[in-house]
Amino acid sequence: MSEPSIPAAVIGLGAFGRRTLEALTDTSCAKLVGVADRDARRVEEAGREFNVPAYTDNRQLLLSAKPKAVFLAIPPMYAPELLEACLELGIHVWKEAPLGRNLSEAAAFVRRFDEKKLLLAVGTQRRFAASYRGAHEQRDQIGEVFLARAHYLFNWGPELRWRGDKQSAGGGALLELGYHPIDLLVWMLGLPEQVYGVVAREQFRNGDEPRPPHDTDDTVSAILRYGQDRTAAVVASRISGPVSEELALHGRDGSITANSQSRVIRNSDGDVLNHLRDDASPRVVFQRQAEAFLTAVPAGDAQGRYACSAAENLLTHAVIDAIYLSHRTGQPERPVDQLRMHGLEPGECLKHSLTTD
Repeated sequence: MSEPSIPAAVIGLGAFGRRTLEALTDTSCAKLVGVADRDARRVEEAGREFNVPAYTDNRQLLLSAKPKAVFLAIPPMYAPELLEACLELGIHVWKEAPLGRNLSEAAAFVRRFDEKKLLLAVGTQRRFAASYRGAHEQRDQIGEVFLARAHYLFNWGPELRWRGDKQSAGGGALLELGYHPIDLLVWMLGLPEQVYGVVAREQFRNGDEPRPPHDTDDTVSAILRYGQDRTAAVVASRISGPVSEELALHGRDGSITANSQSRVIRNSDGDVLNHLRDDASPRVVFQRQAEAFLTAVPAGDAQGRYACSAAENLLTHAVIDAIYLSHRTGQPERPVDQLRMHGLEPGECLKHSLTTD
């Protein structure tokens, strides 16, 4: 007998919220009971298109639609209030990355949901792309990894709005874009021992055209150091197009290169041994992630294991906080020290991690 559909709702109809809404209509795991957005026209159109009750008041959706699971795709500064409302009502939450505006806020979210025995997952959807998952599953084929590279480049344009305000966003290119390649590296290689990073904020664009005032970073370059002099390099920027992202692992016996469309395994001479093409659309990848979360919801056990848990995302936050600190101090910093400042150990952050992750 199949599991019953989980009453689910989506709050926030930006690009990620819209994709999540579409994904939920494609799966039998969810029964859509509501959608909310502050933009009345946008949410009303979505309500008609997907035949689901539409709300401009988030709390009214929670009280009236009574979802068991909520997918949050909202700006970071609105998350604390909404997460607390979900906690009060016993609702499990999937949240668009980043988990918090900093490690301190993220750790507080994790503790509150664990206290209430509710699931809290984060939208690190690249883990559900066949290309990246294949790289994770087959990384042992290239021997011990001694070098990794990851980048994410995207030209957001001059209209940053809340993304340009550190108090609202928490950070810029490192926190919003860098979150994903760093999450992949932590997933593949574990927590680095040290990081060294530099972030930059550009005041001008195209030479003469001034950018609007903002205090969040536009570009980051960082080195992650593992044991035995193994290293990884991360670059992210929100002022350079076209959109480009890639992960590469270099081992003693070969290399793996992956992006959202493909994964290539080569030997140490560079000859292609295996090439996987992933033609899955972003909608399909979002569907995989949504189904993984919804499948875990019926158990409702915060002590259980499920994909992309918020607790596991604390490792990613620790690396990001350490990179920001390194930029300020001009010296390497240790992510584990960031965790311990909040009473956490790396192993504790993996308490919900699936054995296959």
